[in-house]
Amino acid sequence: MRPIVNAYQYCSPGSRYRFQTDATQVTFTVAYNNLVTRYDARNYIAVVLINGAVTASFDSRDVSYVLDLVGATSRLIELVWPYADGMDLIQVSVNVGANFFTPAARPSGKLVTGGDSITHGFTTTKITDTWAYKLAVLKSRQLVNIANGGAIAVAADANALIGTGADRVTYMIGYNNFGAQTALATFQAAVEGWINNAEANLPTAKIYIVSPIYSPNTNTITLAQYRTSAAAAVTAAGGANVTYVNGLSIMTNNVDRLVDNIHPNDLGAGEIATALAAIVAA
Repeated sequence: MRPIVNAYQYCSPGSRYRFQTDATQVTFTVAYNNLVTRYDARNYIAVVLINGAVTASFDSRDVSYVLDLVGATSRLIELVWPYADGMDLIQVSVNVGANFFTPAARPSGKLVTGGDSITHGFTTTKITDTWAYKLAVLKSRQLVNIANGGAIAVAADANALIGTGADRVTYMIGYNNFGAQTALATFQAAVEGWINNAEANLPTAKIYIVSPIYSPNTNTITLAQYRTSAAAAVTAAGGANVTYVNGLSIMTNNVDRLVDNIHPNDLGAGEIATALAAIVAA
């Protein structure tokens, strides 16, 4: 499903394994699948939720993690995958005598987030700190994150939406085009193509095209020009279900919201999620 960029198609940001149990000890055994080869950009932190709340996190390279719980009370346990690592779940074991129950269903609505590393999750602390994860929680939707670090605007990437059943879609794109100094006409045409494909693949979904967030970085073709081109693409190709969002409007425009002058830190990611939650339809 995920577009093929830098082996990140083997990441599963925000995917989860969930079960209801009254166990007092749960052991997760995981392994690195050797498929995500960008070692410099991997994020290994898996998260454990209990009844929907972040309760623990661990380095998935440690192979196993033991979760000790007090009292044999029925709890919803969820293991959430790192945003940038190829983690395989090998086994879940519980204490003798533990019981399992049918968990409540996940939300029926789905949010698909597409784009580059800013959406993929880089360089927040862990998956639950990414703006995409936070936005899905705020909008009470399942998250399908198809963004990939290093991505530029490519019309065909919208074909990853096929089969997702999403009713809300975001596509934040443009920073890597800025870095590569893609001709503005080429960039706009690619975004228009992405919109056309997205509308064809999910004709009833609400789609939000988000231009690059704040960065102090400069170049001959500026970030402001790419934002203008993204807006023009929405005007040219977008139907009634497509909305343009100016990336400058969703995060405080200050370097203290960024890790490396490009990617939002945990604070910046939280602001993006909150701002988009007010824009994305209920």
